[in-house]
Amino acid sequence: MLKNKKDLNFFQAWTVHFLTCSGLIAGFFAVTCIFNNNLTSVFLFLGIALLIDAVDGTLARKFRVSFFVKNIDGKMLDSIIDFFNYIIIPSVMIYWFKLVPAPFEIIIPSIILIISAISYSNTNLMTSDNFYKGFPCIWNILLFYLYIFDLSQVHNLFIISICILLKFIPIKFIHPLRVNKYKNYSFTFMVLWFISSFKILLSSLFVLNNIFDYLFLGIWLISNMYFIYLTIYELYRYVFKNIYLKMKKQNS
Repeated sequence: MLKNKKDLNFFQAWTVHFLTCSGLIAGFFAVTCIFNNNLTSVFLFLGIALLIDAVDGTLARKFRVSFFVKNIDGKMLDSIIDFFNYIIIPSVMIYWFKLVPAPFEIIIPSIILIISAISYSNTNLMTSDNFYKGFPCIWNILLFYLYIFDLSQVHNLFIISICILLKFIPIKFIHPLRVNKYKNYSFTFMVLWFISSFKILLSSLFVLNNIFDYLFLGIWLISNMYFIYLTIYELYRYVFKNIYLKMKKQNS
């Protein structure tokens, strides 16, 4: 029985921490599905983990978790779980399901693990306006696209390699919940992407039997186009401001 407001705040704070940790449980179930060769279920559990990760930070700030539970570093806890779900599990998936040709099923996961570990420890990972600097470590989402489009091993290798290279190029990639100037739009499109992605995962991207299938496909395509557009737009701004204007200034 909670006797006072302080006890309630303490309980709420720990509840948020346990919610964050539940993402690790979802990741564990995803691993069991890997070894049972059930790729659809792997993505379902990774989707649940992604959904938990999307909301726990907002709840942590709302209930002032860091204030009421001072001895637990919520950001470190979140990073540990994210590394497991976003990096380690996708690396195992690439190897286990042979998503790339030999001998790259060992080489590619090793590269992903190394550059992602360095990225997670990089204190300059985000830009001043809260964009990711370079390709973010969302290998779980990348593999989701490779899965639903059912590409060949060679195509998978090419796309993953491009994303690895983009990790070292200072292109801005949007964080749906942190970039304030796009936050309201990004949150809406993120929710639409989540809902439509689950629908597509449970059926098929190219199986269109009724108007609802077309509707979900349209929502999924529009939400993807939104995030692609912002990435291209921010790339244009970066090139224009940091390269073109500087060159023009030097020549004038």
